[in-house]
Formats: sequence, structure tokens, C-alpha cells
Amino acid sequence: MSKKKKKLQENQVEAAGAVDPRIDEAMAKIVQDTIGNDTVYDQPKKKKNRKAAKASGQKSKMKKKKSKNTALKVTGIVAGVVILLAGAAYGVGAYYYHDKFFKGTEINGINCENMTVEETEDLIRRQVEDYKITVQFRGDQAQEILGSDIGYQYVSNGDAEKILKEQNPLLWIRGYFKPEKYEAAKNISFDENQLRTKLDSLDCMIAENQEAPQDAYVTFQETEFVIVDEVQGTTIDENTMFEALKTAVSESRPDVSAEEAGAYAAPSVTKDNQDLIAQRDMLNTYAKASITYTFGEQTELLDGSIIKDWFDYDENGNIIENEDTFKANAKEYVKSLAAKYDTVGKERSFHSTAAGADITVKGGSYGWKINQKKEVAQLIEEIKAGTVTTREPIYSSTAVSRDGNEIGNTYVEVDLGNQHMWFYKDGQLIVDSDFVSGNMSYKDRVTPSGVYSLYYKQRDKTLRGKKNPDGTYEYESPVKYWMPFNGGVGLHDASWRSNFGGNIYKTSGSHGCINLPRSKAQVLYENIEKDVPIVCFY
Repeated sequence: MSKKKKKLQENQVEAAGAVDPRIDEAMAKIVQDTIGNDTVYDQPKKKKNRKAAKASGQKSKMKKKKSKNTALKVTGIVAGVVILLAGAAYGVGAYYYHDKFFKGTEINGINCENMTVEETEDLIRRQVEDYKITVQFRGDQAQEILGSDIGYQYVSNGDAEKILKEQNPLLWIRGYFKPEKYEAAKNISFDENQLRTKLDSLDCMIAENQEAPQDAYVTFQETEFVIVDEVQGTTIDENTMFEALKTAVSESRPDVSAEEAGAYAAPSVTKDNQDLIAQRDMLNTYAKASITYTFGEQTELLDGSIIKDWFDYDENGNIIENEDTFKANAKEYVKSLAAKYDTVGKERSFHSTAAGADITVKGGSYGWKINQKKEVAQLIEEIKAGTVTTREPIYSSTAVSRDGNEIGNTYVEVDLGNQHMWFYKDGQLIVDSDFVSGNMSYKDRVTPSGVYSLYYKQRDKTLRGKKNPDGTYEYESPVKYWMPFNGGVGLHDASWRSNFGGNIYKTSGSHGCINLPRSKAQVLYENIEKDVPIVCFY
């Protein structure tokens, strides 16, 4: 045997010993496939010869020895042939795999067994360039972008060739027992401008198809204020989405999620916002308030169903807190109560003693009048505290009752046309008298008609007119019994007069007061009280 052939066999044996022990199995299969099943170990024939020997009797020892030597010689020849054939087959395999990948080789999940680098890269290229990516949007909407639409293509970087070079062809049989999987860098390229254009063309990226996010807000429902949950919407930030998509494509990922990329515009206020919760709780305190106003037999209920409308709301029903608006609505509400229930200056039907019939009297300061400023302040305070109460409003002026003409049966009747006065107390006439009222010749001295009430009563009062430049007064008139009811106009005694009634008032009347004889003024003074109605009419 030549040295070259001997060296080849040593290398083959050394290589065979380096692989998995199961190689023996594979070698047996290779030999079997190479020389067939009938060449090695002729067992059936030996069995037949023994049967024949037994049938014919014993053979001579010489014949047996000769037969044995012959069998050994054949066996040796066959074994040598087998070794030569197996070595040749193994060498053929090693040569075959010097430019191909072993059996069981996968690169990036692609089966590359028995393929050259060029074939492998061509297969990778075909699979890569079939690439598509699914863009996931809210509402289970998914849209695809094809690699062919964005110039997506494979660019070899030599990884496949590097893997092949690291593969020892003498170990080709390992592939039958130990498949190898490799991950190679996928060098790809694509057109970013085409990618952005394709992204912008997707239905979910078109502005008119997007729903803007909505903040959580407080609104009134049925009997209370509640928080309406935020709406996430589908408005997408184009730049954020594009960057996420570009990264996914460059990594050859099969999909990308707009949600996971954080591309959606988010509501700025959610249902868990503490300021929103505090607002709801505050408003529900307001809504619990219940103020029942009483106006005689009539009532007005103010509760949450009305208070809810004292806030500003946007077009989506979201409450806009505005203290000025709230106060303005409270003022408007109190103003509406005053318009409905104030009676100061309104017409009243009054039974005239002189005429014996009902007459109509209007004007004056007598009657019910809500103090709107104080009532608004009180009302807002009660609403913010969630107060439940029944009460009258705060008045700046009141009448003796809400019944009929509200005058009752204790009053002073001043008939300016007849210049006569009557004072009724609990329906009984206490005193009546002629008087002299304001001088009709001077417009600023005429005693006005209307219904008024007594401010107070005072003894020994000096009545004074306008103050002159020199410090003196236009007039000074001391009186014993002073009973004012309309600014500076009042009932009082007039000791400087000797006559009362008739037509004196037309040309020689007072500065507007009702001048009475002292005795009559005294009786009136002793029986009248503050707030008694005083009805003046012509």
C-alpha cells in the first residue's frame, strides 16, 4: 500500500473516531447500501452445509480444516472490500459537502441542507422579499404593508458563506444526528419615503377616520353628578407611528402595534384624576342642597335639578367650573323670586271709608321685597354646605301678611282728596281727623300717594327744611308727635295751624307731611306701632 493511501486511511479513521458513536450505525447503513445484502457473512449457506454434513455423516477433519480456512479467507477479503467501499463512500460524502451545507442545517428557520451558499442566499432572498408586515390598530383593525410596496430587498452580507466555511466537511455525517440551526444577520434595505407614503395611505392613518380622545368629565345624571369615563380615541401621532414601523421593518418583524408603540394621543384627564373626583364630590354636595322657600301658602323648591344648570357645560356635557357663572345664576334665581313674589309698589285693591267702595292704590314702599344681595350670599353658602331647609327669603321690606291686599285690619287710611284720616286697629276705628297735606302749588311739596308703613315714632322732634348757605334752615318746626313713613314725610301735630281739612292744602299746604291737630296726633301716636300700613290716595 502506498504511503499516500495509508495516510488517507489514517485520516479517515481519525475523523470517524471524532464523531458521535452512532456513526457506526450510519457506516453500516452506507456499506450495506454500497455492497448489498448477499456479500457479507454467508450464514444461511453454512447452516445448509451443516445439515448436509449431518445427513451424510461425518466428514474428515482435513476437509473441515480446509473449509474453515477458505471461509476465513473469504471473510477477510469481504471485510477489506467493505472497508475500502466505506472509506470511499465517506470520502465522497466529504467531497460532496465541501461546498454544501450538512443535512439538517437551518439558517434563519430556512432548511438549507444539501444547498450551496448561492442556492441558500437565493432561497433566503426569495423568502425575505416576500416580506409583509401587519400594522395593528385599535378596534381589532389590522392592515398590511407589502415588502414590494416599499422597495424591500435582501442584501447579502456573507454570513451564509461564513457558516459554510466553519463547517468541517469531514464531519458531514454529523448532520444525520445533530441538525444545526443558525441565525444570520438579515441585511435588508427599503425605501423610507415609500414606507411613509404607504403608512399614510392606510385607512386608520387618515385624519377623517380618526376619533379624537376625550377627557373624563363630570356631568349630572338623574339625581347626582357622576364621572363620565375618558374616551381613548384613535388619533395617531404620525411621527411616532412611523418610527415604530421603520424599526419593525428594519428588524424584519411580522407585525407592529400602534398601541404598544405609544402612537395614540391620550386623554389628558382620566376617571381616576383626583381633581376630577374632588370636583364630582363637591358638586354632589351642591346637589344635595334643598332649600324650600315659603311665600305664605306658596312654596318654591330649589334643589340639584335646578342647581345643575348653574354651571357652564361644553358641547360634550363636560362641566366647566366657573365661580362667576355660578354666582350669576344664583343672582338670576333670586331675582326671579323677587319678580314673582315682591309686592312693593304693586297695585292693591283698598276699601275707601269715605267712598264706601273699593279703590285701586299703587306705588309706595309697603309690601314684600327680597333683599337680593343678602339672599344670594345666604343661598350660595347653603348650597355649598349641602343644606336642607325650609325658610323665607331675606327681606328688606315686609307686609303684615300675604293675604289679599296684605294690609290687614290695622292701618292708617289717608284720603288726600278729602283731606281726612282714619286709623283702624284690629278692624276698630281708633281715631279720625281732618288734616292738611302737601301744598299742591309746589310740585316738590305734593304728598305722594301709595301704600307705606310707619318707620318709627318719636316724641319732641324738630322738623327742619333745607339748610341755607348761612347755616340756618329753610324752616324749623318743633312737634310733639313725629311718625315718619315716606322719607321725610310723616304724620305729626301742627300747633301753628288753627284750621284743618277742606282745600287749605291746595295753596297753603305743608311741605308734604300730614299736619294733624295735636289731640288727634296724640291719640294716633299712643296707639300706632312700627310697620303699620299707611294708605295714601287721592
